[in-house]
Amino acid sequence: MNPISQIKLEREDKRIKLTLPYNSTHIKKIKTISDYRWHPDKKHWSFPYSEDIFKKILSLFDGENIHLDSTLHRLAEETRKNEDFQVLRRELIFRKYSPKTVKAYLYYNRDMLKLTNKSPFNVKDSDMKDYLFYLAEEKKAATSTLNVAINALKFYYGTMLKRKFIYEIKRPRKDKKLPVVLSKEEVAKILSSVDNVKHKA
Repeated sequence: MNPISQIKLEREDKRIKLTLPYNSTHIKKIKTISDYRWHPDKKHWSFPYSEDIFKKILSLFDGENIHLDSTLHRLAEETRKNEDFQVLRRELIFRKYSPKTVKAYLYYNRDMLKLTNKSPFNVKDSDMKDYLFYLAEEKKAATSTLNVAINALKFYYGTMLKRKFIYEIKRPRKDKKLPVVLSKEEVAKILSSVDNVKHKA
């Protein structure tokens, strides 16, 4: 059996459990991680549970087939999203977008992934439309807000990830403001408050 296929990472209380067959190269990598422990009775290694240590383990064994339990799989997805959004943030700053726009673009992209519970690479056209509908229907977002959200999604998925379907999303029509019509009583009240007789003509 290929030893690479036997690498397993699991969460156990406050530690990360690593199971893999003996390999001198693997052992050298493991010993670069702080506070590692070897458990001879159970034949596995363990490390303090933290996002930084988890990321380092993944980096050390990059390119190898690692099986993650459900908890660490979710952490890996979240870590990847955060790294992707750091790239998005740097790109926006590089292109001289305002701090307000950078904050808004990051917010709407994170918010959509939180709502869909998907990674950016699994997002579909329908997910984006559902998210915009959610903003319009549930959050009662104004047209200007929806346009910012659309721009945020277009920049990330269209400009950065080269996804073409994002451009099929249509912009909402502008909000129409109804004219303010005063009642007779309100008009009389306004006129009565004017001191200058000429203004009442």
